[in-house]
Amino acid sequence: MNTKYWLRHFQKNRLNRPEPDWETPPLPVTITSRLLARSLSHFQLGESGDGRCLLTDARYRYADDPDYCAALALFIAEEQEHARLLGRLLPRLGGAPISRHWTHGLFRVIRQALGVNFELQVLVIAELAGTGYYRLMQRHAADPVLVQLCDLVLADERHHVDFHAERFAANHAEWLPIERGAWAAQFQALFLAAVGVVWLDHGNALRSLGCTRRDFLREARREWIRFFGQLSRPHPAGAPGALPVSV
Repeated sequence: MNTKYWLRHFQKNRLNRPEPDWETPPLPVTITSRLLARSLSHFQLGESGDGRCLLTDARYRYADDPDYCAALALFIAEEQEHARLLGRLLPRLGGAPISRHWTHGLFRVIRQALGVNFELQVLVIAELAGTGYYRLMQRHAADPVLVQLCDLVLADERHHVDFHAERFAANHAEWLPIERGAWAAQFQALFLAAVGVVWLDHGNALRSLGCTRRDFLREARREWIRFFGQLSRPHPAGAPGALPVSV
């Protein structure tokens, strides 16, 4: 894994980051905007964690690769930046940040259950489902500031998924085919379960924009297929730019 590349990427991505145009007059608060605010507040909570357990485990598991651990810390900081943006957006939609929710607690318990690689796996699944969610928001939301926020988040999430895909591809290179097959089966099962939970929690907000469950599943599956395709492709050192680009 070319961790030096990823460390440079996350360091560079911290600089001169654009902001949504917060000065744009807000639209009137409606039932739809309140549903969106409720939904986005759950994402805001999920992205506000400090990743302490993950980083502790990663520094032990990948002690021979400090650049990876440093890049992982910057990845977490980027997720916290998303939480900041969402926190600023919520009052505009008639909402406010929350301090806890059952879906956040569920994902936290699951991802910390079996060590750093399992936690990374659950984080990737959340990123894939979240990307599908933000794509629908980007296409259908009326508030231009929300659309701009989606643009910023999606640009980051594409690189986040590529970063984690390269980590898993490097790990899987040391596995037997039967081990990779077993991993793929459980990953897919967890992904489908997570997509169901996300729709249960956020379906009302997406429906208020005219989106269907089928629309969300299509977007989430599209991201899963893109991610999974990367695991079977070589990622030679110095060539992470060869990773496929989401469209």
